[in-house]
Amino acid sequence: MNGAALRLLAFGSLGYASSLAKNAMKGALGRPSHFTADDILFRHYVRQLIGRGRIDRITCIASTHEGAGSQSLMTMRAIEFARAHGLTYVHTPFTEIHHADRPMHEWAAAWETHFNLGADEATVRDTDAHDAVNFAFTFPMLRALFGVEDEDLPFDEALVRDFRRKYYLNKTPRADTPPSICIHVRRRNRHDAHSQHATDMACLVRVVAQVRTILSTLGVDHTLRVFSQGDPADFSALGIPESQLFLDADPFWSMREMIEADLLVTTRGTFGHVTGLLCDGIVLADGLLPTQRGWLTYDAGGGFDTPALVSEVSAKMRSASGR
Repeated sequence: MNGAALRLLAFGSLGYASSLAKNAMKGALGRPSHFTADDILFRHYVRQLIGRGRIDRITCIASTHEGAGSQSLMTMRAIEFARAHGLTYVHTPFTEIHHADRPMHEWAAAWETHFNLGADEATVRDTDAHDAVNFAFTFPMLRALFGVEDEDLPFDEALVRDFRRKYYLNKTPRADTPPSICIHVRRRNRHDAHSQHATDMACLVRVVAQVRTILSTLGVDHTLRVFSQGDPADFSALGIPESQLFLDADPFWSMREMIEADLLVTTRGTFGHVTGLLCDGIVLADGLLPTQRGWLTYDAGGGFDTPALVSEVSAKMRSASGR
């Protein structure tokens, strides 16, 4: 029994006892009982120890204080963990997602059908998700129990292809158009705890300038658009016409446009990271989150492997001309 198991038994027993006492009082008052995510994990682990079952199902019910990028990425990680360890992933549809611009039930349902992460997975209709271990709130302990020592690593490419397949189940990719270059600029909002959560514009200006030089040198006819929030004046340093700034646009349309980009430049944040995961074009990322195989990354000064980008853009041009 490893240290994680001992910690779970020691602290989990105290938490479970507390929940039992609270639920006894709720029962006396005619109120429904409630067990925390930690309680459910503890209960399943104890059953496993005494030979009356095992941890075999996980779900993902993320914090309602998180946005669509964060919640979808956590769901992807839950699916990844389940497949890697022979568990059943039980999909719980989104119910509350931060930054809603419409009634919450419509907002959550729209993101559910946007990503389609529950497609081909067990759902709450098939089994009791309330008794599945919630990966979103227990993943550090789950990883320790299963001997996973590394932090988040790049997703297996086969799994990423499956996420893309799910995404396109109810969408048709756009027809061939001039190469699309999309830039996501993550702006700080009132929910951010640290200023570091916002894009370093000075860095991005250098990145965009190099990208534009490469495209010009190669003679690539293209459209270049920026997706973000704020006022046009906030983006003047990028030197991009105001008509190509899509600020505070519909987030579903914006993400779809970026996913279908031929070249996507992402900045910090899970919204841009998930967009990059679903994009099968060239991705140039800031590298703050685990990057996928084949992604290019830029450093804090805006530097990146320009010969590599030239090579990838040239290859994409040859591929497009051969269609």
